Amino acid sequence: TFIYCMILVFKPFLGKHHPLKLEKKAHDAVYGMVVSPGILALFVISLFFYPNVVAEDFLMPVLASILPGFAEAGYGVGPISAWHGWTPELLMTIGVVATGTLLYVYLKKWIRLYGYLPGVLSLNALYDYLLVKTEEISARITRGYMTGSLMDYLRYIFIFLVVAVGGVMLVLQGFAFDPAGNSPISLYEVVLTLVLVGSGLLVVFAKNRIIALVGLGIMGYIMAMLFVVFRAPDLALTQLVVETVSTVMLLLCFYFLPELKKEITAMKHQATNFIIAAGVGILVTAMALSAQSNRLFEPISWFFEQAYELAGANNIVNAILVDFRGFDTMFEILVFTIAGLGVYTLIKLRHAGRG
Repeated sequence: TFIYCMILVFKPFLGKHHPLKLEKKAHDAVYGMVVSPGILALFVISLFFYPNVVAEDFLMPVLASILPGFAEAGYGVGPISAWHGWTPELLMTIGVVATGTLLYVYLKKWIRLYGYLPGVLSLNALYDYLLVKTEEISARITRGYMTGSLMDYLRYIFIFLVVAVGGVMLVLQGFAFDPAGNSPISLYEVVLTLVLVGSGLLVVFAKNRIIALVGLGIMGYIMAMLFVVFRAPDLALTQLVVETVSTVMLLLCFYFLPELKKEITAMKHQATNFIIAAGVGILVTAMALSAQSNRLFEPISWFFEQAYELAGANNIVNAILVDFRGFDTMFEILVFTIAGLGVYTLIKLRHAGRG
């Protein structure tokens, strides 16, 4: 590899110039083309001699903002040094450079060794054979999973999610359930949850859109009742408004939709879909319960527990939206404003075009 790199560097830049073999007259690039690689080279050299400046002034503050616990522990990272003594890695590098340079100098004398082997047994022939076979095998694999079906692609994604994330969590023992800090579950919550699950099943197994829409509406209003039980009246009112408007919009859309036809699928595909759906549901539920049972950092609940003392607000939701996360709310409003202006502009352009 070192000899190949020597050839690629020295032959083009230090080899003989053959202007007659060029289709067009060659000329050097403009000086502006040298600016960006010059800056990059200067940065690499500076970073080699002064690595701790970048590490302490840029990388460590970013790491501290992402993982505050490491900042308190002192990161466990010592100062970065360019010289570590005569290590085995350095000696191996010197050996590669010295041997590669010697072989490159006498390249014309030993390169003829490649000609003694038959063409079929040469490394180039082996490389070409492996390249062709690799392309053939890759094409077969690609044709096997690129079916053009969105259902198949969703299966790939969900299976990979369950196997990769679930496997890592099992190997690293990431699942941990500690219900000690959970609030007690009342009878109202149990009943509302059962009705919510039942309405969800009604939507899935409905044979016409009206029944599915009724089940969907029941789910929305049950969510509003859960917000009431959890003492969040503002969210309950928002959910009621959204659910009512969305139900009316779906009813209006039914006129333009084709008739709902029953799709007959094989039991094999139904069982596969059920296993994938159950795996994703169990994995996400287990991860949510594990995340709720683990405390890597101090909780921030004391912010809204002391909303009146910290922000002078009787409404906890208003204190969170306006005071504690004011910048976040401001940028959310800005995004909605831009989206609204875009919709308004499209409507005006459409009317102007008609005129």
